[in-house]
Amino acid sequence: MSKHILLCLLAAILLAGCKKETVPTTASATTETIGKVNVSNLDYTYLSGKGQVSIKDKKNDLSSGVSIRMKKDSIIWMSVLPGLGIEAARMMMTQDSVYFMNRLQKEYVATDYTFLRNKFQVDIDFEAVQAIILGNYQAQGAEKVMSAEGLQHVQQQRENLIFDYFIGNLNSKVQQLNVQDKNTGNTISVKYKNFQNVGQVSFAHGLEAQVLQKGEVSGFTLDQSRITVADAPLSFPFSVPSGYKRVSTN
Repeated sequence: MSKHILLCLLAAILLAGCKKETVPTTASATTETIGKVNVSNLDYTYLSGKGQVSIKDKKNDLSSGVSIRMKKDSIIWMSVLPGLGIEAARMMMTQDSVYFMNRLQKEYVATDYTFLRNKFQVDIDFEAVQAIILGNYQAQGAEKVMSAEGLQHVQQQRENLIFDYFIGNLNSKVQQLNVQDKNTGNTISVKYKNFQNVGQVSFAHGLEAQVLQKGEVSGFTLDQSRITVADAPLSFPFSVPSGYKRVSTN
């Protein structure tokens, strides 16, 4: 698998649910919501943006330009552009499928989330990736609301996952998200930065994720610019040219 498809794949994996080593309090499946969550999520029909994505771990130190398009609750589309306007790879995620195309080596992958969950042992799905890219709070599962210094701390229990949201009191935006997967032992901490208005809503144009998985630390950053939300439809082209080889996921 080329480094450009690997960049897309690792980005998706790192953005999915992982585990936080410790949490300040313990939520249970019977916890009832206490308090009101004051949060301003970015709502959209279509979103587009350009930026820079980078991943660093024990085996890889990758960086590239990236173009992102999204349709709410439907499609996440990413084009990897290392330089000179040349596309190296393309990724598309839908509610039930994941596709990768390597233009440099003329190969592609078509798979589903079950394969990714089994291979990487993370609870990855479309909703998790969408929410974390946007920095949006998801009201799911049993939860409770607590106070922290200048923040709201919302903790949720979603089956085997514990989510800790830290929401700023001033801008009502998620500042940090920690996730715990009790089954796999994986950890992630996502910090949001560079808040700028998109329309009337503040939006984090940058995020930094740190993952601890099987004793190894990985880092992922996404810095976006020219974020646009609109009702006018965007295109999400993903046509595999003839002659491309399908890479086996078995």
